[in-house]
Amino acid sequence: MSQINKYADKAAYESDTARLRTLSSESYIENDGVLLYDGVNAVVPKSAAGVGDLVVFDKTEGVLKFIKGATLVADKMPAELVPAGVVYGRHGDKVRIVSLENAIFDGSTSIQWAAPYEVALWGFDLAAGGTAVLTFGTGIYKVDLPLTWGAGAKLSDIHAQINSFVTGQIKDYGWASSVDEANSRIIMSSNTWSPVFSTIGVVSGCQITRPPEDVDYQTTLTGVLIEVTNDYIRCKNGVNVSFAGCNPERFLQYYSINGRDVTNIVPGSSIIIRESVFTEEANPELVAAYATYRDYLFGEHLAEYPSAYGTMLRDGRMNTAKIGGLRFVNIHGESVPCYPAAAAALDYSVTVEGATTGLEAGAWWMPSVEEMYLLMRDRALTAADVAKDPVNLSLTQLGKATCYGGGYSIKTSCEYNTNSSFVYEGLSGYIGSQYKAVKAHVRPVSEI
Repeated sequence: MSQINKYADKAAYESDTARLRTLSSESYIENDGVLLYDGVNAVVPKSAAGVGDLVVFDKTEGVLKFIKGATLVADKMPAELVPAGVVYGRHGDKVRIVSLENAIFDGSTSIQWAAPYEVALWGFDLAAGGTAVLTFGTGIYKVDLPLTWGAGAKLSDIHAQINSFVTGQIKDYGWASSVDEANSRIIMSSNTWSPVFSTIGVVSGCQITRPPEDVDYQTTLTGVLIEVTNDYIRCKNGVNVSFAGCNPERFLQYYSINGRDVTNIVPGSSIIIRESVFTEEANPELVAAYATYRDYLFGEHLAEYPSAYGTMLRDGRMNTAKIGGLRFVNIHGESVPCYPAAAAALDYSVTVEGATTGLEAGAWWMPSVEEMYLLMRDRALTAADVAKDPVNLSLTQLGKATCYGGGYSIKTSCEYNTNSSFVYEGLSGYIGSQYKAVKAHVRPVSEI
């Protein structure tokens, strides 16, 4: 720091007209026991870093530093300081940071937790014409789909028939089809939540090629993240469920309208009622226990934190390391990630030519449920309220990707069951389960 000042109280601090106001300076207020930072782009030690402060890499000294968010002026930042992340909390002697951007996979920031299941159909006698029968689904959902084509037909003609099935007769099964002209075959891709729907077979008329490792990762447990079939999150009322409130403001907005219109619910229930039925007539025991609907919702259905139960105990760094590097050979002969979201988080990197930042690829991970809770619980919902949100305020000043609590969904590295993982859902403000096939943002985090 260029100046350190000490004042008995806030009045003395405010009255000191000689105090540096345009350079980085630090002032200590004795009776409050607080540090105040003045000036522009004030650099502080790690011990003084707080929520909203910017992590930068100093190219001159080759080290990471912190700029107080309240003093951040992006266009006046020295060229030798490279923005690397924003502080969202602390963990012991470590500082938790969130990346400046969403992770990217295959050119997109909208990423699936698990890879789709794909097979190839080939061997259609296009010259002579013919028929084929495909089968989709199992049990009561099994459907036989006949194909017919004339002499001289093209793969696109057969594809058109298949596409009419996947958009009509089996539209809820999650299948999509495309033509691979170069290899004279049709690629069938499944994105679904149930192996009942992701099953495909050939009865006659063509051949099917499956990937060497014939696994549907979207409907199968990873085998390395959880030891049970379901890993729950616990609410404040002690109920173990698949979702719990995270961002109080958004959670209240959503459930005050979209909660259930039911009566005679008691404390300790997993059912969330809407505000209009929080009355003595409709739900007397809840009204007796809580003064307001807000008190009820937050007292019962927010996530329990800290928690020594379920998915809150999972480690984001460990989870991402376990699954981010797993790969399989797909139907195109390519080695691709089994779990694209985790792979994208591992690939995220802050690099500086000729230097080691310590935040290169491998130093970032997908948040755990606990980390996601801490990251998103205090976020403003929109840009209109960014002034009260130090994390998004710093991101906004830098022109980086924000993580508002409303309208923004982010995946965690935590598995819920065979077909779902946990995600922060910006529509409702909770952390809950989402199908592994669904695309959402991946926001890497790290600790330094």
